[in-house]
Amino acid sequence: MKLKKAAAFLVAVLMLLITFSALADREMQEKGYGYIGAMEVVYCKEWVSLREKPSKTSARLAEIPLGAIVYSCRETKNPMFVKCEYEGLTGYVLVGYLKRAPKYEPPLSSAKKKKMTMEELTGSGTVVMDWKDYNMSITAAHEYVKEGKKNWEILRIGCFIDDSPVWGHEEKVENKKGQYDMLKVFIGGMEDDWKVMLYDSGYGLTMLDLLSGKDRWTVSSAECPLGDAAAVCVDEEGTVYIAGTDGPHPVAVSADGQVLWKAEISDPEIYGPSSITAEDGCVTVEYACGKTDETRTVVIDDEGDVISIDGQPVEKPQKEEQTEE
Repeated sequence: MKLKKAAAFLVAVLMLLITFSALADREMQEKGYGYIGAMEVVYCKEWVSLREKPSKTSARLAEIPLGAIVYSCRETKNPMFVKCEYEGLTGYVLVGYLKRAPKYEPPLSSAKKKKMTMEELTGSGTVVMDWKDYNMSITAAHEYVKEGKKNWEILRIGCFIDDSPVWGHEEKVENKKGQYDMLKVFIGGMEDDWKVMLYDSGYGLTMLDLLSGKDRWTVSSAECPLGDAAAVCVDEEGTVYIAGTDGPHPVAVSADGQVLWKAEISDPEIYGPSSITAEDGCVTVEYACGKTDETRTVVIDDEGDVISIDGQPVEKPQKEEQTEE
């Protein structure tokens, strides 16, 4: 009887390991028939409705403002509507208020979970992170690979204890422009509870458990696009602040993966963040704006509102109620 119980236990453990292995890898998604991609909200005064079903009388899930981008758009049986994603919600929008926006289409990406030796991890890449805490270390290497006409960006991450591999993760994304790195890794979480933060512009921001390498949460690119995540910082509570070279402006993501706020800076001459810091309830971002001898400074409060630009106070915007046409 004991042998039968032990065998049953081993089978259960094996099944869990097989399940984890199957769920861990992420293959590149086939677009398939009817796939449209990213689209921009146009031809409306203020906003359009994201509805639960492809019907004008269906429940409204959200109000999508003019100029916003919706992702993973797909044709439906009702030609008046497309199915799409917006800030973590999936619903339907009248196609007459949308136009194709291919420049916002997330690139192809994939992920694999596999243990790697230090030699396998570094390969022909460049080491971009070498973090240590007692006998544990997290190392990451980054490289570009050309396959046919496509340029691929690869990021390999490995956890080692006493130099022995514990877990590994490989992320791969198609870098169409080749202008900025689209994969980033940094240490997040809080003191005594560190986490590995992985950003893939084609997939999203993911928190990996330090000891197991398992995905704990992901803020998808469809829910909150973060550009190339050029400037990043983490505060004492584990909140992550990110800004991209060509947008978006700073975004705050909590330690448990909730988007807290998205800042809006109306001045088009402010771009190219070089650094971001969080202190005393405020976030300060330095922008290079394409210049080598001059920077601009933007300060944002804990609600995501800009309170000063280059030391000059900015009046907090008044939020107005919107009415649908």
